Amino acid sequence: MKAAPGLSAADRKIWQQVARTVRPLSAPKLDTQPQTHIHLPPAPAPILHKRSGGIQIRKDKKVRRGQIQIERTIDLHDLTRDAAFARLKRRLLLAHECGHRTVLIITGKGPNLQGVLRLSLPAWLNDPAVRKLISSTAPAHIRHGGTGAVYVFLKQGSRFRTIR
Repeated sequence: MKAAPGLSAADRKIWQQVARTVRPLSAPKLDTQPQTHIHLPPAPAPILHKRSGGIQIRKDKKVRRGQIQIERTIDLHDLTRDAAFARLKRRLLLAHECGHRTVLIITGKGPNLQGVLRLSLPAWLNDPAVRKLISSTAPAHIRHGGTGAVYVFLKQGSRFRTIR
């Protein structure tokens, strides 16, 4: 280390003694522990589509009031992420083929509302294989699972499976 300019001989001598005792800071230790959880972005807002007349579809209010019955429930509790997505795709396709229009998907809340299935659901619903079946989605009423569940409204489908 160089002494600052303009120091007297006595000050330079003291500076040299101090400079000899200085050691560089050690680099911070890297955490080698494996991560126990994954940080995912928060779930996006529900997708609401508009009809050609500009009237917004809000079937979730009718479901909450009991005016529209939930025709199918898909419970994804206690499944891994991959198994839950596979079940969701199969069951939504089946519900669409059966002509169901209202589906309740239960993911559970997870600790501190950070459940893996709950946070993954919006991305799964935007998957091209699933998205083409969905008219809109909305958060569920507390009696249907609240923040741990979602209403999915399917597009009108054929009541009979076509044979190809």
